Amino acid sequence: MLGICEEFKIVEVGNVVYCDNLSWRERVFKDRFNGGKVLAKFLTNTIPNILKDKTAIFALVAGGVPVTYALSKTLKKQFDILVVKKITYPWTTEAGFGAVASDGTYVYDKFVARNYLGYSEEDVNHLAKEVKEYVVNRTLKLRGSLEYPDLKDYVVVIVDDGIATGYTMVVATRFLRKKNASKIIVASPTASNTGLRLVSKEADKVVVVNVRSSPYAVADAYLEWHDVSDEEVLEILVEAEKDNLYPPPWRAHRNI
Repeated sequence: MLGICEEFKIVEVGNVVYCDNLSWRERVFKDRFNGGKVLAKFLTNTIPNILKDKTAIFALVAGGVPVTYALSKTLKKQFDILVVKKITYPWTTEAGFGAVASDGTYVYDKFVARNYLGYSEEDVNHLAKEVKEYVVNRTLKLRGSLEYPDLKDYVVVIVDDGIATGYTMVVATRFLRKKNASKIIVASPTASNTGLRLVSKEADKVVVVNVRSSPYAVADAYLEWHDVSDEEVLEILVEAEKDNLYPPPWRAHRNI
């Protein structure tokens, strides 16, 4: 497991930055909070201006919330949350071949949909509408509002607990790109090399501590792992608000 003071061996390939001495291995982080602390330190090492820039940090619900809370507490930066959801394969609720945002923006693997699942564009569009309804309801439950501010002049940092296929991060990036963000940085404690390649085509920069090849599971980067419930998300947001890191939804426009 990583000690917070362990030295980073930074590698930069194109717009992707990762830590070589903490990659290609499992069980790097104690839990998501530890992952957030380490990611914060890695960000300040790789992007020194992260503390100076006008920055808006977004946590992807749900696993990204504890990571982002720890990261934001370390960086002393406020954060918001963003709900997106996978378009899953018909036989599982975990693996996905696409993802949807609250405004209906969606991405998917056309080759997989057509050749492996036999889906037409109309079929996928129907699935995306169903997923959007879920995303809208969950956003209202956890955030209280579907409205996101104009992000002109902001450097946006999108955080999740891991990047597997990359679809959720891609759709999050496209959603926030519509809000006129000047620059989008994707940050995560861990990622697959295939997910990194996909996300790097969308984000201005991708910063990851632990990179691994297939077979890949986000959970394998952590010693302690559990599914983060909506109740846990709300509890973390309450604590974040006490720390002045998370404004309530009606204050988001003024405080982001």
